[in-house]
Amino acid sequence: MSATYNDEDLFSNDLLAIYKVSQAIVRHKNVSSLLNEVLDILDTNLGALRATLTLYHEQENALVIEASKGLSAAEKARGRYPLGEGITGEVGLNQEAVVIEDVSKESRFLDRTKARKNSNNAFTCVPIVKGDLLIGTISIDLHMDSTEQLVKSSQLLRIIANLLADAVATIRQSINEKNTLKEENSRLLRELGNKFKPTNIIGNSGNMQKVYEQIAQSCDSPAPILIRGESGTGKELVAKAIHYSGIRQNTPFVVVEAATIPESLIEGALFGKMKKDKIRQGYFDQAHGGTLFIDEITALPLNIQSKIVRYLHNQEIERADCTERATVNVRLIVASSRNLEELLEDDEFSEELYYKLNVLPVVIPPLRDRKSDITLLADFFLDEFNRSYNKNVSRISTPAINMMMAYHYPGNVRELKNCIERAVLNSSDEVIHGYNLPPSLQTQTQTENTPDLSSVNDLAAAVNTYERELIVEALKRHRGNAAAAARSLNTTPRVLNYKFNKLKINLKDFKKYGGR
Repeated sequence: MSATYNDEDLFSNDLLAIYKVSQAIVRHKNVSSLLNEVLDILDTNLGALRATLTLYHEQENALVIEASKGLSAAEKARGRYPLGEGITGEVGLNQEAVVIEDVSKESRFLDRTKARKNSNNAFTCVPIVKGDLLIGTISIDLHMDSTEQLVKSSQLLRIIANLLADAVATIRQSINEKNTLKEENSRLLRELGNKFKPTNIIGNSGNMQKVYEQIAQSCDSPAPILIRGESGTGKELVAKAIHYSGIRQNTPFVVVEAATIPESLIEGALFGKMKKDKIRQGYFDQAHGGTLFIDEITALPLNIQSKIVRYLHNQEIERADCTERATVNVRLIVASSRNLEELLEDDEFSEELYYKLNVLPVVIPPLRDRKSDITLLADFFLDEFNRSYNKNVSRISTPAINMMMAYHYPGNVRELKNCIERAVLNSSDEVIHGYNLPPSLQTQTQTENTPDLSSVNDLAAAVNTYERELIVEALKRHRGNAAAAARSLNTTPRVLNYKFNKLKINLKDFKKYGGR
């Protein structure tokens, strides 16, 4: 009498699960289908109530749910575990399995996904490791039948994790390569976009968009250009943008700081002079064919202003201390931080030069009128000074941003740049806090989440502000987990809860940072 056997007749339930996983690894080339089939096998053959597979993200130093069974999309989205935090984070950090007989009695179990309310099921989580390299974790929830059965299930899960190690490592490498490719594409798109806008100017505010329009209108014009704006707004950057965006971009760009040249030397410096029967060239000669940028044009004496007017009439310069004249081809850009109209009234600036220069004016707004650009500029300077000083400051705290947004910046972008440089040098924990900023920015900025400390003395206000900032940063870092935040601050949850009430910190505001 003959008999027919199938795979399930040949294997015990555990061996069948191992066999099916190995077959799935061979059969599947698609990341999602492989992981989902493995979790289906755990569901069918081990009776798993839920199954979760996480992958380790090195840049975030966290484990993130990649595939799941028995979790909703919202529950899965909350599954993010910094190494060492919760059971999953602990398994990833120590690379050792953890078995829990009753999750309701385990304080280390965070239930980030919120899928186990009032649950007393068992839980086991094992690492997926290739050599010494952490790839991720795999975990299951089970009905608690017996300790022996739970240990057996954990051992089986270890075997499956070992089988998956190579396949999941390849999956993770594929994901990393895709992310790298996306970043490279984004970089290339940014570079392409930068060809059509000034690359040396940061800002997307409406006021700056007007500046970009003025730059585009003037960059190819041979007419003189007047750039107006307060000190520190970036007038030289705009002058460079005009030069390097136009048809003269491959010609000389010469900068003259008029206010720094002694009055007795300015004529020769600009127009050149005769010395020992030889012509000593000036800035106009050096800029021939290109652009001459004169910063703070109002610092020039009236007689020199008259000579510039003559040049604008006939493109000829007259050298100092002689009658020698020369024809030069220079596009003139000048800048001023002073009120030219008031200087005209006081006869301190040439009226003819004013009208000659005011053909294509470019007006740069002060930083207080483009506050939406402050965070963009701050991030740009943060990257710049991280590179300059070999620092690794990753972000600016919310209180520090509030201080920067509330300040009026009499020194404009230059002052903001100096503030960030100081803060980067003073930072000791990879974050710019309010107390890292200059004293001029450290004012009590009232927001809906900031306690009113106006009725207390300065020392108490400073202590409360500092204490609140430390607690807020800890809650953000631990994604709204008050117990973890308390441990990191070397205090207790009871003390921290008292501080929440005193400093008007609403714990619900930080739940958005959380996961499972």
